[in-house]
Amino acid sequence: MALLPSDQRSQVMLLLTILAAAGGYAFWKYYYQPTSQQIAATKAEIDSLQIIIDRAKRDLATGTMEDLRRKVEQYRGMLALMRRLVPERNEVPNLLDDISTRSKIRGVTLSQVVPLPVEPGPVPFDTYKYNMSVIGHYDEIGQFMADVASLQRIIVPYDLSVAPANPGAAKALSDTSGSLLEAKFQVRTFVKSPSAEGEASGT
Repeated sequence: MALLPSDQRSQVMLLLTILAAAGGYAFWKYYYQPTSQQIAATKAEIDSLQIIIDRAKRDLATGTMEDLRRKVEQYRGMLALMRRLVPERNEVPNLLDDISTRSKIRGVTLSQVVPLPVEPGPVPFDTYKYNMSVIGHYDEIGQFMADVASLQRIIVPYDLSVAPANPGAAKALSDTSGSLLEAKFQVRTFVKSPSAEGEASGT
């Protein structure tokens, strides 16, 4: 007991010192240390989440650019195809000349070409239609119709009807086989509308 102070004031100070040390140890062990560990764990988790978010942003940005490039290439391909298939207004006479040329190659006679009113459509296309008829033999007419349908520009033959050619036409064509046929049909093509052309020239 010699280590303990003999006076009451010193004893009180010693007791307070012991209590302060015990309180500090308890604070460090039961509050500061766990809290520090929790803060460190939380910071590590935040850092991990930030890494994931940054990676996701990079992946998203990369994916979006790839998608954009892919879509641009698709649109370019579609535009190139449209320009190849859809005629301008000033190309329609050339298409009719192509049809006439194919009729001569296949040995049929183009007996009727009647333009119908232009049907304005939703931009960017209008529809041009023609009533047509050709006179020839069955195989020749079939080959001619296939040629028309396979022209580079879009030409759609439809409403086809086939009947024996009238004797006057056969006589005019000096055909005595009795097997001449007349095929009546319509063709339509989709032409760039004037408004679409104006918009294209303005861009």
